[in-house]
Amino acid sequence: MQEHSQLEVTARAERGKNAARRLRVTGKVPATLYGLGKDPESIALDTRAMVRILNNPSGHNRVFDLQGGAHGHAMAVDWQSDPVTGKLLHIDMKRLDLTTKIRVKVAVETFGVAYGVKTEGGLEDVILREIEVECLPEDIPASIRIDVTELKAGESVRASEIPDGEKYTIASPGALTIMRIVGKRTLEADADIEEEAAGEAVVEGEEAEKEKEGE
Repeated sequence: MQEHSQLEVTARAERGKNAARRLRVTGKVPATLYGLGKDPESIALDTRAMVRILNNPSGHNRVFDLQGGAHGHAMAVDWQSDPVTGKLLHIDMKRLDLTTKIRVKVAVETFGVAYGVKTEGGLEDVILREIEVECLPEDIPASIRIDVTELKAGESVRASEIPDGEKYTIASPGALTIMRIVGKRTLEADADIEEEAAGEAVVEGEEAEKEKEGE
């Protein structure tokens, strides 16, 4: 069972950009709490505490016990940061009913050295870094681990091939390719395609220059 984290929340009455700026100066970040058929609540959270949690992979999908300006269980489902400074600007919090299943994205991890890499000189290519699962909030796995030891060059792992866990089921479409072992031929073909595309771009550029000179 996933451990809960207590989170101190402050209710905020002021809204708008100016109010948000003033709030951030005090070391707090504005947030919106919604879900479970209740009206959204405007709240504020400690910025440093939330940055520390959100920057840690184990902090994603964490269940919070809200205290202070709001109560109940919640999860951070989205957040915005300043593209230049990286400063946390806003967080969306979703209320949780611990007895109702939810869908969340969980990190995918591979382990083992694939036969196609070790023996056939291929390359492991992870296409999706996350996969969607369905489970109770307290049963969210930290990650989904995939054993790639037996995979040969040209073989892949699709979502439908990943077994359900004891307390969760895989919810992503079964046809999604999670990872694959790329063989030498594929690598060489990709390189040839890239080289050919680069050559065509150079030719097109030269022709464009000639047309300009002829005008």
